[in-house]
Amino acid sequence: DVLDAQGKVVKTQFHEIKNGMVNGNFTFPKRFKEGNYTLRAYTQWMKNYSDHPFIEKQIYVGNADTKNATPIQITAEGGTFLQGYKNKLAFQIPSHLVQDGIIGTIVDANNNPILKVQEYAAGTGIAFLDPKPSTTYALQLKNGETIPLPESQSQGYLLHVNNIEASVASIQINRSKETVKTPLQLVGTLRGIPYLRKNISFTNDSADIKLDKEKIPRGLLELQLIDPDGNVLSHRPIWIEGKTLNIHLDKVATTDRENVYKVKVTDQKNKPVQTEVALSIFEKEATTDNEAAKAPAFFATDVLTEIPSDKERNKRFIEDMFVLLQQQDKKASQEIATIRYPIQKGLSIKGYAYDLNNKLLINTPVQALFTDENGLHIEQTKTDRDGVISLENLQIDGETKVVFRTEGEDTKSRLVKVERIETAFSEINPSETTVSTEGKSKQRKNRKNAVPNEKENTVVPFDTTGTLVLNEVPITGRKTKELPKETPSLYGIKPPKHRIKYQDYDRPRLLNELLAEIPGVIVSQGTISIPRAAGPVLFVIDGMPITFGRGGNGGVLNGLVRTNLGLVSQIVSFTDIQRVELLLGPDAAIFGSRGSGGVVAIYTRFAEDTYIPRKEAQLDFQGYQTTLSFEEYQKNLSKKDQKLTTVHYWNPEIATDENGEAIIKVPISDPTKPLQLNATTILKNGTLGILQSTLE
Repeated sequence: DVLDAQGKVVKTQFHEIKNGMVNGNFTFPKRFKEGNYTLRAYTQWMKNYSDHPFIEKQIYVGNADTKNATPIQITAEGGTFLQGYKNKLAFQIPSHLVQDGIIGTIVDANNNPILKVQEYAAGTGIAFLDPKPSTTYALQLKNGETIPLPESQSQGYLLHVNNIEASVASIQINRSKETVKTPLQLVGTLRGIPYLRKNISFTNDSADIKLDKEKIPRGLLELQLIDPDGNVLSHRPIWIEGKTLNIHLDKVATTDRENVYKVKVTDQKNKPVQTEVALSIFEKEATTDNEAAKAPAFFATDVLTEIPSDKERNKRFIEDMFVLLQQQDKKASQEIATIRYPIQKGLSIKGYAYDLNNKLLINTPVQALFTDENGLHIEQTKTDRDGVISLENLQIDGETKVVFRTEGEDTKSRLVKVERIETAFSEINPSETTVSTEGKSKQRKNRKNAVPNEKENTVVPFDTTGTLVLNEVPITGRKTKELPKETPSLYGIKPPKHRIKYQDYDRPRLLNELLAEIPGVIVSQGTISIPRAAGPVLFVIDGMPITFGRGGNGGVLNGLVRTNLGLVSQIVSFTDIQRVELLLGPDAAIFGSRGSGGVVAIYTRFAEDTYIPRKEAQLDFQGYQTTLSFEEYQKNLSKKDQKLTTVHYWNPEIATDENGEAIIKVPISDPTKPLQLNATTILKNGTLGILQSTLE
């Protein structure tokens, strides 16, 4: 999902999980306004862990130089700001507001300066503050703007973590003297699996715990301090490095237009790893000394034991600062109490089913037809007692149209329209969903199937005393537009008369007989071929393209590509055909490469010569989002955007071979603009590999 600054979902996509991995891209429509957005990802199963199971990332859409691109954020470690203790606070502001390496000054309610906050990385910093009772604090920026700090508390718990060592994290829990003494437990979970569960024993209202990080896989471990009732009193994420993979990138060749690189992935024993690597190359932003992570000196007297000095410890300190800034409110433990949401094995469609007379179809067999790049799919289902149709575990790539139909004597009685219930993820037998669905269906039945009774049809006389009598006036009108006798040709493209064949309702002919009467069409042994066209024939039934995949290939005979007719006959009966049109050349160009072998457009007949709104029986469905290649992305850019883009290469699915190697080709760019390389990979067991460097 993409959410705007007000938290409204403005776009949703579904991505298929393959081998535990998801790769893809998200295209922002031009209608999106410039500003801050939240990109969140989640699965149905993740909703079992909490009410907020999302992985979220804040992004900015628009001019990267806009001053409001980075939101101002102040986060207290553990989610508490406790009086009587030194609290760790993480700060983030737009880089242009940083002055001389100082993010800002913490001031009290009287605007008295308390301490300065030093910048450790671009626009981010850490400060330690012991809040006094009945005193409020704020961060004062160089432009005079003040941002209030969290309100301090007189009672509660303080969860502090020192995570700068390689193998051990030091955890300290402080309890205010006024806090009620109650048994507590510290729980650490990563991806829903508990790796730490320890009963807390306080000494002088303080407890110290050593966490062995080597026994925990790589990822974000969520620490939670929980009371006997399951309430989260304090929480704090920490980053676990775990075992990692090594990613190498070496230039192996250069041409006039591109550089050739070899990507290699190895494990800690330098053995090759066969995996997929996501790699991006983009222009590196100009940095100043203030934007580079560096060992701080300002807090030397206050936090000497917290601030690292060597390179690796300093790196972990910076990483931990960014982890704090990603900290979110937690309302419950991350363990599964009850499985409410099943593992989702595919996409779903759920909605109320009606015939074209708006009659709710109860306990009625329904057939759903749709096509994608893999061919034609037919799903059989049945509506329930509330008229709800439910299709589960659909495997559909890209956008398609789903056509619904049921048993009937003619086309109109067979078509089914579905009013979709927008529910991406559904619970297992949720009572509230059952109630709302039943109530909604009853409302729909009352609204759409209400039959006027005899009293409602009776004209009841009424007293005209006191009413105004209007003079008689002549009423004129216009003749209503007649409904079409037949479905208009697709996109208004009318082929020549000799390529149109109408069905004889008195003596209906088979589909192959109708096609055989069209000049230039060869029908033989249940297949069709068109000598003047190149490729298989595309069938379009009432505006819906039908792709048969491999099953529709009738082979090649004498150099001609042949297409099976049997599958088409399974979809539409020859007695329902109203006419057949053959589109060739420019007429078929509207269908792109699919129409290169010619297009046979089949239109079905109306019942009793009445117009049938067939589109009502079609549902636009968004399947799994197809991944856009970098080459396609570049082609879709305007010339202006091509000049402005800073991305030079992107591929989320670079597959390494048994030697752990893959070759990529990157266009040569302006040598005066340094390039940044980011590469990541992950194995099924969660082992990660990350490479971030400047590309030479």
